[in-house]
Amino acid sequence: MEMLIASALFVVVLAVVLPFFPLGERSWETEAAKVELQQHGRIAMEEIQHELLYAYQVSCDPAKGIITYYKKISGNLKRYRIYLWGQQLLLDLPEGTAVPLASYVDSFSLAPAGKLQAGQAVIVLLTFSLAEEQITFRSSIMPKNLAVEV
Repeated sequence: MEMLIASALFVVVLAVVLPFFPLGERSWETEAAKVELQQHGRIAMEEIQHELLYAYQVSCDPAKGIITYYKKISGNLKRYRIYLWGQQLLLDLPEGTAVPLASYVDSFSLAPAGKLQAGQAVIVLLTFSLAEEQITFRSSIMPKNLAVEV
């Protein structure tokens, strides 16, 4: 008799709890997508800030979504470029190879257009999306070496 009552209670508890499992799974997937986007955005913005902070020359082409900059390596200026290709944000190295900075990138916006002058900042706007989730990162970076003569 006690076994029958325990089994009945177990079935009632399962009947109440089981409908909530799909909701938890969807919530888990949504939050995992948000975390993935935040990680890609954070890493990409940190890398862009690090690259541009010590650049000697910076020029932006917002129409094409390309930022070109020069850094001093062994006393010589070397050209670097950050651009969007598909949903990949890529960094062109002076050796001719491109390395990915981030995935899931929907848009890469820059301002102002043209060559930056000393004291000017470049505004970078990155939008990421994955599984119906979208997140936007915005940063203003003022390169330190623009005033230095090369």
